[in-house]
Amino acid sequence: METSKNNNAQDFFLYLVVFFSLTFLAFGAGSILFQAVNKFLPDQIANAFDQGGVRFGLAALTIASPIFLLLSSIIGKRLITGVTALESGVRKWLTYIVLFFAAATVIGDLITLIFNFLGGETTDGFLWKVLIVAAIAGGIFAFYFWDMRKTEIGEKEKKLNKISALSLAGFLLVVFAGAFFIIDSPTLAREKRIDNRLVSDAQSVDGAIRNFFTQAKKLPANLAELEKASLSPYLQAENKIEYVVTGEKTYNLCASFLRDNKNDRDSSDGSFGMQSANDWKHQAGKVCFERVALDENVGKTMAD
Repeated sequence: METSKNNNAQDFFLYLVVFFSLTFLAFGAGSILFQAVNKFLPDQIANAFDQGGVRFGLAALTIASPIFLLLSSIIGKRLITGVTALESGVRKWLTYIVLFFAAATVIGDLITLIFNFLGGETTDGFLWKVLIVAAIAGGIFAFYFWDMRKTEIGEKEKKLNKISALSLAGFLLVVFAGAFFIIDSPTLAREKRIDNRLVSDAQSVDGAIRNFFTQAKKLPANLAELEKASLSPYLQAENKIEYVVTGEKTYNLCASFLRDNKNDRDSSDGSFGMQSANDWKHQAGKVCFERVALDENVGKTMAD
């Protein structure tokens, strides 16, 4: 009896961790494949290609893949040796609970995809995403429904388990390797983040200057004057943003950028929402953004 209880506890732990890692595998692979569709089949009204989605997928596959494959192998050996019974209640309950949540996730994803399609998303992108969901969910359901109906583990079952494991490993390897062809390198990602932060700081300073002008009916002489008026948005921006008055209502905000973002089309392109995104496109090096105090829509980028 004591051995049976210990086995049940071990089975519960192993299956719980396996299914937890399987969740990350499914979402990680799906996230990478979805973003590949967004990159190669861009849609003006659908979600833009998201570097963050690919990074999440890579991180999920890196950690969850070896855990899932290793523990699945351990469970397989326990089933073969009889340590875990095929009719184990823990095994069946956890498997069907996971399949329930998987079904709920698939239903939710398909509803979202159809909603986006009815909202104007392109047919090609919609069909590819439906195919991705169907392939990932179909593979999970097919394997575990077959696994639950096994009454014995003979040579045929062992061979099918091995084929399934190799097929999954091959699929994950292809998705993992393919992600590096659509994602920025860590160096480029860091440069983008630094430049985007600089643009965000410039926009914040721009907003503070406009507020100052609205209250004082004049432009501040320098950024220090914004601090005195309690309008300085980010103190750290003072050493990075150069403010130059060019007229009664006009001024330049200048900064030095690491790269050119004029051709960026993904969600990390620095397109923040305070003003028109094109106002804040820039090339590498020192760039001055020409601003007009009372007109939120006026502004263009000029390189020094």
